[in-house]
Amino acid sequence: VICSLPGGESTYHACGAGDFAVMKPTAVFISLGRGSCVDEAALVEVLKNKKILGAALDVFEKEPLSQESPLWDMENVLLSPHNVHIAPTYRKK
Repeated sequence: VICSLPGGESTYHACGAGDFAVMKPTAVFISLGRGSCVDEAALVEVLKNKKILGAALDVFEKEPLSQESPLWDMENVLLSPHNVHIAPTYRKK
């Protein structure tokens, strides 16, 4: 399941506990739109309890991701820094 929604009032926590609850145990959740679209606490719970296989996250509710976030230590989570724009080859002419 991929969340690539834009941020805003209408998409705040658009992906939440109810959505995660109906995902298959083999599901992988990918978030690359805006962090506010995902209920991060609900996602942490399903990942911690292994209700879904894993997640790949490029955006977070609060950026940068807090060092205290449990996401850092989860083996079933891939974290990306959401800063490709600073790569030297990003806007090569």
